Amino acid sequence: MKIVSFLVLLTSMASTQASLNGPCTGGGLDPGVGVCLHTSTCTADGGTIHNNLCPFDPPDVKCCTNRKAPKCDNQNGICRFTDTCTGKDIIIPNLCPSPNNFKCCITPCSPGKRDEESVELDKRIGQCP
Repeated sequence: MKIVSFLVLLTSMASTQASLNGPCTGGGLDPGVGVCLHTSTCTADGGTIHNNLCPFDPPDVKCCTNRKAPKCDNQNGICRFTDTCTGKDIIIPNLCPSPNNFKCCITPCSPGKRDEESVELDKRIGQCP
């Protein structure tokens, strides 16, 4: 019986383990905005490191947010895991660093740095009032 309990404990620990290039867990961050990365990768990309959000990973793997993504920033988007984008968001690939499912989510008609041409296109395709 003790062996079965130990195996259940190990299985549950493995399921809560964040993985390299996986999403960070907890810490009050907006869901999907942090990626578990090697600290050297995060700092080289100008990111911000958050401790204790990638549980059970090696000491040099930490949660990274705010990595440089000027093409996404210029569209007033945010780089995040696509399953955390809202249903109204436009998801644009290849604008954010990191894993394949970490993309630029842009909320149509949102105020900010979007250029006039992008806002006008949103209006033409019925995205904006």
